[in-house]
Amino acid sequence: MPEEMLPAETVALAEAPALDVTPGTVLVVDDEPRNLEVLTHILSAPGFHVVTAEDGEEALVKAHAEAPDVILLDVVMPQMDGFEVCRRLKADPATLYTPVALITALRGVRERTRGAEAGADEFISKPFDSVELLTRVKSLARIKRLYDQLRTTNHDLEQRVAERTAELQRALRELRELDRLKSEFIANVSHELRTPLLHVKGTVTLLADGALGALTPEQARGLQVAEEAAEQLERVVEDIIDFNEVHGRPLDLEPVPVSEVCQSAAQTLLPRAQRLSLTVRVSVPPELPPVRADAAALTRVLRHLLDNAIKFSPANGLVQVLAERRDDRIRISVKDQGAGIAPDEQERIFTLFYQSDGSTTRRAGGMGLGLALVRKLLAAHGARVHLDSSPGQGSTFYFELPIAAP
Repeated sequence: MPEEMLPAETVALAEAPALDVTPGTVLVVDDEPRNLEVLTHILSAPGFHVVTAEDGEEALVKAHAEAPDVILLDVVMPQMDGFEVCRRLKADPATLYTPVALITALRGVRERTRGAEAGADEFISKPFDSVELLTRVKSLARIKRLYDQLRTTNHDLEQRVAERTAELQRALRELRELDRLKSEFIANVSHELRTPLLHVKGTVTLLADGALGALTPEQARGLQVAEEAAEQLERVVEDIIDFNEVHGRPLDLEPVPVSEVCQSAAQTLLPRAQRLSLTVRVSVPPELPPVRADAAALTRVLRHLLDNAIKFSPANGLVQVLAERRDDRIRISVKDQGAGIAPDEQERIFTLFYQSDGSTTRRAGGMGLGLALVRKLLAAHGARVHLDSSPGQGSTFYFELPIAAP
């Protein structure tokens, strides 16, 4: 049953001004043929393609088939009223964003509330003026058009993001593969260098000790130079191995005896220190509890700090390894009597490949990996390396680790 027949004056199209309405498709739903005819005339004049339906079921079918830009929906219809049709349209993803205007003679707050709850985007009251109708339809069509553009843009952006993400994932896989190959290459090269290097060192030591015959003073001095060069090359190989492992091996945290790890690291470098007329002294109170750390990584940290101290210490100098308790942590320090480090250089020495001795001869040798590795290894423990130094006063590198739980 119709709410109210559309008055004849609404068909006075000649009186309506020409509106700049972009053509689109409008689905008009009304159970009264006369109302459908009137609305079709009004909407066709500016170029809209009009599709009609005489009941709710037909409206739902045509909403899918025609994909209209706007739906004009009469409220009072038999079997399925406009509120229910609107509710179903808004519950369907295919028509969720299609603007729906309810056409009704009902002007009460209750009816409009029901329409809003059903998802209506607009209300057009009967009787209506053709200009008002076209203005509202034009506005709804513009909204739909903008939404479609936004949806297309979003789809394009999502596609581009997906493509870019896929590219980045491919690049990441390639980088990981390159990193794996790099690590494998470094490990193989280090092994190939280390084996003949051991033979070189062993032979030089035999010669230096006179096991292969007496040496002249000149030969002894030459062998000393060769031995020092072999040791320097060995340190480079060890640095490369450490650098490779620090990026690939997870930490194995466990209780580590402080005195034991300090003595072990110092013992490794003691022969070199003695040749340079240096004294290495480890001062660790025996009652200190163990720290929670990775034993191998902590040994590397101390070895690199000791190596650095030995490099820059003068002949007859003293290198100390100290440890003391600080509340629930243990502070470990490596102290030297070298030339010290200027304030503007103290941060840079921890960067990869940085050489404190920038001369072409590089008296101290090395690749500039040691202190950078110290920082990385300690960072993996949640610790930081600190430096107390000034020119002419030597340097003290120190860090703190937590005491292991009993």
